[in-house]
Amino acid sequence: MDSSSTPCSTSSSSLHIISDLYYPDGNLIIENENSTFKVYSRLLAQKSTVFRDMFTFPQPTGSQETPTVRLYDSTEDLTWFLKAILDPEFFEPPPTKTDLSIVGGILRLSTKYDVQFLRRRAILHVRTTYPSTLEAWKGRDTHRSIPPVDNSPFAILPLIHEFELDWALPAVLYCLCSYNINQIIDGVTFRTQHYTLSEADKRKVLIGRAELVHLQNKLSFRCLRMTPHGDCPSRLECAEQFRKWLDHVSSWDMADPLDYLDENWGALEEDLCVACLVQTKEDTQSTQREIWDKLPALFDLQEWTVLRNLEDKAMDGK
Repeated sequence: MDSSSTPCSTSSSSLHIISDLYYPDGNLIIENENSTFKVYSRLLAQKSTVFRDMFTFPQPTGSQETPTVRLYDSTEDLTWFLKAILDPEFFEPPPTKTDLSIVGGILRLSTKYDVQFLRRRAILHVRTTYPSTLEAWKGRDTHRSIPPVDNSPFAILPLIHEFELDWALPAVLYCLCSYNINQIIDGVTFRTQHYTLSEADKRKVLIGRAELVHLQNKLSFRCLRMTPHGDCPSRLECAEQFRKWLDHVSSWDMADPLDYLDENWGALEEDLCVACLVQTKEDTQSTQREIWDKLPALFDLQEWTVLRNLEDKAMDGK
């Protein structure tokens, strides 16, 4: 039996009843430090090998009381985890939206209690938001199932480390590089909790950020230093527009070479002829691929092929 769970014969009347997960016909009471749940043991045993083994312990002979198990998990995590098992609509896979805190709680307990289908769902939600391919990154705003909340990269990083989801690290660390130096050093608040980076992560982000700014200036904005395309019908005008945009970005102190120009194609389209715009887009796409391929090395991580192999194993439950 897992050391964090203990069979009991009675439940305390002082515990708070979680009404959404207290079924009158349930045959198992689960307690933690401050709450109580009444659920169905057979269903838990079907989904979890840990619960299945736990329920092999015999109850006292002649006992008329509902069997009780005490767990040492937070009420919040237990609520989300049990809801995900008992209510098929509560935690559906992507593209259904969810919340980072829910993903974290379910990932934590589905791993602890060996509920593989929930663990895979949690990982899928992480993957839509912090993917391992440039193509998925480009579609991230459309397909992400964990909506963006201010400072969420700081909040998910401990989860990535806790469950060794290393394939998500390049994307998470890249997002952290978009923060200013003071935030990286001092930390930020996500909802009501303050998060600070470990010294190792702080070093990775600060070094990676400096290198990304360098690559941004050297590669990402290279297309703005090009001469107008050979088919440009208004070379002087386009050359002037390139200079205008280069002046604009030269004062920009954010490391975001994968997205900045993408977010400004509408304005560039108004300023450039078709030939120069196509030339700019083609060079940008080539540059973004080059930078994406460099991300693991920038953060002193294993190469992408190794990280994607780890991702496949995580999805397989290995």
